[in-house]
Amino acid sequence: DAGSCTAVVNWNSPTASDNCGVTSFPSTHSSGDTFALGSTTVSYSAQDGAGNAVTAFFTVTITDNEAPTISGLPANIDVNTDAGSCDAVVTWTEPTADDNCNVASFTTDVPNGSTFSPGTTTVTYTATDDAANQTTGSFTVTVTDNEPPSLSGMPSNITVNSDAGTCGAVVNWTAPTASDNCSVLLTSSHNSGATFTAFSGGVTTVTYTATHFDINGNESE
Repeated sequence: DAGSCTAVVNWNSPTASDNCGVTSFPSTHSSGDTFALGSTTVSYSAQDGAGNAVTAFFTVTITDNEAPTISGLPANIDVNTDAGSCDAVVTWTEPTADDNCNVASFTTDVPNGSTFSPGTTTVTYTATDDAANQTTGSFTVTVTDNEPPSLSGMPSNITVNSDAGTCGAVVNWTAPTASDNCSVLLTSSHNSGATFTAFSGGVTTVTYTATHFDINGNESE
């Protein structure tokens, strides 16, 4: 029966007759009794006054086809990466499983408190009862990297005279470095050792760009 590990079973009760009369007709169970999971033998015995007796049997089999239930499954979780890290440790309140008979196992493919990389991960819980009925429930953990890269050692503005006999100058500097909690690509509009001209006022802006290699494409210049 729904929500129970037993079942109430009804049947049309048999009758007994004898040429001299039936003195007793007992049974091990009666219609409307509650039966436990598995197979139970029901027997009826008829006896007459001379002590002659006959017994008949049938079997009542109760099968559990009711799957477990999962309660308290977390809603989808959205978090940022941990500071200075390219992932995030995520915890949640554990769900619970229940069954009309017995929960044999309740497992998850991603343990609570695991470390998650940027992107979306599906966490699935599976409840199984003694009869191998199974229920699954899932939620997602989405980790976003919103920590921009940083640039260190950016040169100050550089002023030089043109090289002798030319209208420009070869300029060298120590290139800055880029760092990021995940991965970063450092690019520049000009490289150290490039030749700069004195035309149009002689001012050229050198730009370094540090770009995330993550799902967000955050940039810092």
